[in-house]
Amino acid sequence: MGSKELKDHDEISKKVIKKKGVYKKRKCQDCFFLLLFLAFWAGMIVIAVYGVNHGNPQRLVKGTDSYGNICGVNNIEEGKLNATQARDLRDKKYVYFIYYTELSITLPTYRVVCVDECPNETFLIPQNETELICDYDTVPSLEAISPNGTCMGKISSSPFINRCLPNIIVNGTQTIADKIYQFVNNELSKDTSVKVLTDLATSWRYLIYGALIAMGLGLVWIFLLRFFAGLITWLTVFAAYACLGLLTAQVYFQWQKASDRYDETPPSQRLTMQEDNILALKVIFIILCVICGIFALILLALFSRIRIAIRIIKESSRAVGIMPSIFFFPVFIFILLAGFILYWVYIGIYLGTAGEPEYDENYRFIGYNADDTLRKIQIYHFFGFLWTIAFILALNQTTIAGAVASWYWVHDKKDTPFFPVWASLWRVIRYHLGSVAFGSLILAIVQFIRWVLRFLEKKFKGKEAYFARFIVRCLNCIFGCFERFIKFLDKNAYIMISIYGYSFCEGAKRGFQLILTNILRVAAVNMVSSFLMFLGRIFITAATVGISLYLLERFENLTFYVIPAILIGFIAFAISTGFMSVYDMTIDTILLCFCEDCERNDGSAERPYFMSKRLQKFVK
Repeated sequence: MGSKELKDHDEISKKVIKKKGVYKKRKCQDCFFLLLFLAFWAGMIVIAVYGVNHGNPQRLVKGTDSYGNICGVNNIEEGKLNATQARDLRDKKYVYFIYYTELSITLPTYRVVCVDECPNETFLIPQNETELICDYDTVPSLEAISPNGTCMGKISSSPFINRCLPNIIVNGTQTIADKIYQFVNNELSKDTSVKVLTDLATSWRYLIYGALIAMGLGLVWIFLLRFFAGLITWLTVFAAYACLGLLTAQVYFQWQKASDRYDETPPSQRLTMQEDNILALKVIFIILCVICGIFALILLALFSRIRIAIRIIKESSRAVGIMPSIFFFPVFIFILLAGFILYWVYIGIYLGTAGEPEYDENYRFIGYNADDTLRKIQIYHFFGFLWTIAFILALNQTTIAGAVASWYWVHDKKDTPFFPVWASLWRVIRYHLGSVAFGSLILAIVQFIRWVLRFLEKKFKGKEAYFARFIVRCLNCIFGCFERFIKFLDKNAYIMISIYGYSFCEGAKRGFQLILTNILRVAAVNMVSSFLMFLGRIFITAATVGISLYLLERFENLTFYVIPAILIGFIAFAISTGFMSVYDMTIDTILLCFCEDCERNDGSAERPYFMSKRLQKFVK
């Protein structure tokens, strides 16, 4: 930081101290990136209109036949298909697969047609034309049943999502019907899908109960942190060390047991594999011993830093206790995220079905093809997803950081402003949306590059592309590390922006400087708090799933009660992540405020600390 920038920062810091709160005299920052974000979203709206006008989700919902016709629709009026292939199928809304192949073929070839109803009887060896299902414009005939024919005997089917899916056929011999059922059952898993969907619909109350249980357990975890932060933290640290020690002891006993068994075996019967196994266990034991020693030295070296981490976790609990509304803001963010994702999926379905029909040289339908322009539009839409999600999450982080900073930068915590979360949100919307857009853009670009690398990795198949695939994986790993660094940089930049009203670059620079000058404190707090937050997520999720399994097991109407339990687990993990993200951002904000407080103040009457007296003794 140059002399001019340092002088400006000192002036702002003095104003923060004088006003007893975050710096309120601000100006709009990074306006260009806000305009860029708005212009980008204008493009998102344009492609949404394009997708709605050119896409047709009915192709996914109602299904299509082998000629591109949508079942249950007058495709002639649609005007998309070739006039010779378009059909009026308003009275035929079910998709049916006509299989024709020899019995020795494992996966039968098929032709797809639309029918008015699914057959309710099976005719493996049809005796007359009424027992057949044929292709369009085909006169039913027993002679049409052949490997290249256009008719086959009816197979008993049940409608499922407008598709006729074969029912179970009991037959000792391997027949076409058996192969049809095996093929379709493997592809669509009809029976399981129906049961799973039925169970989810039946157990919707338990999904709500699971969410409520997760919220209750989250509040219990926060209560424990509020009053027993030190105990829980030290238990976590020593539990991790104990698990590492037990693993080392287990490897040692296995090594000794393998050695004894090897010594008891006659030399002529000893295997080379046994000797290699003993050597591997010995090496692993030595490595674990070294890790245990290093971990013990780290604990000794960071003992006082861990105590600071515990104290900051306690301060975070105090801040959360004074501002309980801080837990309701992530609900608002969750609704915002859910609304955007639903919008993005809705438009994405239209864009995914906006291709034009494609035919071969004989005017036979091949499929719906997306041209280069449509592919570019789809890529634009996907990047919009990454940028907007990053933008909303950054808005959440900056708002929470501003609320916590409003609590920290007052000497008497009772002077904390009313509704600090919503006041912080208003400051972010009024002055810092440009900075939020800038930081989220950088993260979205890195994430987009990683998705491109994943796509290339799938493209490089076979042994001849081994080296290219290796290079792509290395690049993906590098950009993965870079993505984590950008997230770390963004978070600290948003904290400094919320305190002083900096631009994104200024906030990132100042936050990074604070971290470099307090690297041990930051490392200890981040290590302990991150691990503690992770354990909190696991605790809430595991306890919720356990209680849900106990309740669901006693619900007689469920077939696969494990599926609702798994969904409850995802819901519980999402809710616990919402609770812990608030705590995580609160801890990081207090940590940077603590470091800034230590640099700018000395505890004297002229420059008193803003931290609590409990934290001040650790500074001394």
